[in-house]
Amino acid sequence: MLSNCFLKVCSAAILVFVIVTGFRAVPAQATFNKEEFAARRAKVLEKLGNNYALILANQEHPHSVKYREAPDFYYLTGVEEPGAMLVLSGRRKAAYILATKKPEWKIPIEGPGIRDVKDAARVYGLNGVLPVEDVYMMLAQTAVGGAKLYMQLSPSDQLQYARSEMAVNEAGEMQLPFAQMPRGRHLVAAIRNWQPNLELADVSPIIDELRWVKTPFEIERMRMAGKIGAEGVKEAIKGTKPGMYEYELEAAARYVYVKRGARGDAFLPIVPSGPNSVILHYSKNDRRMQAGEIVYMDYGADYDYYTSDITRTWPVSGRFSPEQEKMYRCILEARSAIIAAIKPGTTVEDLKVAAAAIYKKHGFEAEFAKTNRYVGHYIGMSVHDVGSDAKPFVPGVVFNVEPLLQNDALKTHVRLEDTVLVTANGAENLTEGVPAEINEIYSLMKQRPITLSN
Repeated sequence: MLSNCFLKVCSAAILVFVIVTGFRAVPAQATFNKEEFAARRAKVLEKLGNNYALILANQEHPHSVKYREAPDFYYLTGVEEPGAMLVLSGRRKAAYILATKKPEWKIPIEGPGIRDVKDAARVYGLNGVLPVEDVYMMLAQTAVGGAKLYMQLSPSDQLQYARSEMAVNEAGEMQLPFAQMPRGRHLVAAIRNWQPNLELADVSPIIDELRWVKTPFEIERMRMAGKIGAEGVKEAIKGTKPGMYEYELEAAARYVYVKRGARGDAFLPIVPSGPNSVILHYSKNDRRMQAGEIVYMDYGADYDYYTSDITRTWPVSGRFSPEQEKMYRCILEARSAIIAAIKPGTTVEDLKVAAAAIYKKHGFEAEFAKTNRYVGHYIGMSVHDVGSDAKPFVPGVVFNVEPLLQNDALKTHVRLEDTVLVTANGAENLTEGVPAEINEIYSLMKQRPITLSN
């Protein structure tokens, strides 16, 4: 338990912190759902026992895109605060945010009804908002009490990347001269050097178990992300014709996303045509499309920190060639089979079995094997969200179904992708608003787009 002396220090720090921080909340939510985030923290605190946890926010970045908070930090706080830390005390069942001083030195005014830091703590259901410099004072209580400290020993996932992908990115960085160590790694190393006897444990598995199953609050946002994403891709398909540029399709979808209230892209839009279609995660989108080619759009919306991920493939000239149609019909049927197989108790391996039968039926068994029998990925706050392929699905899990097929000789890649919610009775396709059936695609292409000029 934190000492009375330390609590007095905390109280004094809060009063001082009123005038030196710009603590802010996400303005997208008119009414902050304190109970939702408090319930998530309570579940983590229950798992901690008498131990402590430390979760980091993202750092502010220099890129010309909207700041997005680290998923783990946001999941437990609902707060955007660059450079901040969340400290959870299992002994006190208490939560504190430690935030950095702001250069503007002003009282926070951005949150709903927040006049000072005490108000911030009240609105967000926290026990205190303290200067980030106090982190070692708080951790000293852990070291003295003989408790464990749970930290993010696994890399934090981000909007576009899973934890495993972030680990690969870190490994690549470490191969470079003068490699830059991530902030979290520096903190872990510093704490180990400061308190070598303090036992550190990974908090990521505890958070992952919770994030894997979406609450009704989260499902509502996933549905909206799916709806917006589908509307955008649907608009991009309209009016496609030879001579257009890939970026024109990107612009059509993005227009809808912004118009419908998405906070941004779920990931860099992928719009490859012709030979570009075989380039994994191609995002230049600057090629002029030619007659006889196919184009596909892999894109999704980020709505209130929840994402969708959609892919549709269609013919630039308005009709598939016989070989293109053969490939497309295979993945169309595979998509239906995979979605039909999704229900509580199903595993990702079960989905692979369902897909394998379809690929074999259409004569593409070898091509499916080359993809390592890939059928999709989990999705949520991150596009490649947390989850285990070995665990049976339960209601509230969201899985992105993504059958694909590639012919290297023809330099042709076809793909379909949908965001699918596991329900008590089966599955709900959150992105079914954009058609996939061939005749529906042909009909949609003939419609006049609202965003593109002829």
